[in-house]
Amino acid sequence: MNKNILALVLGLSVVGCASNSGVEPTITDTQMKAEDVCCFSKKDFAWIELDKTEDVSFVIDETSPVWDFKTGKSFFNAFEFSPRSGKVKVTLSSKMLKKQVLAPTVQLLDKEYNVIRTITLDEFNIRYSDMFDANRYVTSFEVDAQSLPYMVVYTKHSDIGQLITVPHPAKVRAEESGEPLPIVTDPKFKHSYTGELGLEIETLSLGSRKVDSSPTKQAATATAATVATTSVTSKKVAPATIQPETTSYYHSAIQKAVAEDNIPKALSLLDEAKALNVEGAQEVFVKAINSRK
Repeated sequence: MNKNILALVLGLSVVGCASNSGVEPTITDTQMKAEDVCCFSKKDFAWIELDKTEDVSFVIDETSPVWDFKTGKSFFNAFEFSPRSGKVKVTLSSKMLKKQVLAPTVQLLDKEYNVIRTITLDEFNIRYSDMFDANRYVTSFEVDAQSLPYMVVYTKHSDIGQLITVPHPAKVRAEESGEPLPIVTDPKFKHSYTGELGLEIETLSLGSRKVDSSPTKQAATATAATVATTSVTSKKVAPATIQPETTSYYHSAIQKAVAEDNIPKALSLLDEAKALNVEGAQEVFVKAINSRK
């Protein structure tokens, strides 16, 4: 194939961005029990103030504060909705990375820091990996930010260590396209005390809640600013766990598509392989193109 045509074909391919998420290995129950709690009461939490609209990623790990919830000790992050928000839509996700995932529990608190509503793991759905994100737990709910201005995200001790199995991306793609199912291993993820999460806030109506200006709250807000700087990051695309069978599947499928002169399908497979961080996919595609007569 002409080099200029090859360059054009490669230029049409979208490179999937993959990054190291920074999620730390799972800690043991013994280590968790030995952790010191952060505060005397929930009022003293380092509340991270949210805007009316947010779309951020954050980590819950060994640097996060610890509280002894009724379900056991857990690292957590605490958020305060904008005082200008009335009804808000909250979308929370927890990514399945490095063979582990934080199984989220959410508490919604009133102005006196009493827990009024709890959202547990059974209210989350599983969303499969795509070109933009990893496998993840996801839930969406609406809340009146005027009456329930505070939100805490943590995990229950009873969820720790449980395994979740999700379909391999190649299986999902084959089912959607009607192709034969490939022989691949479905990835498994263990529930952990740590994880990488995403939070989206959409204000549906406005409000005018009075902001607590007490010295205690001001000190907590200052601490929260430090926490936010280190633990809340811009959204990233997360890599999926790659099995040898997966690499073999994509290499063979790309070669077959090129051999059948189905370049659009080959490019689609290449895009998907890059998004999943499959090694050697680009080289296989180039070699297959160059071997054509």
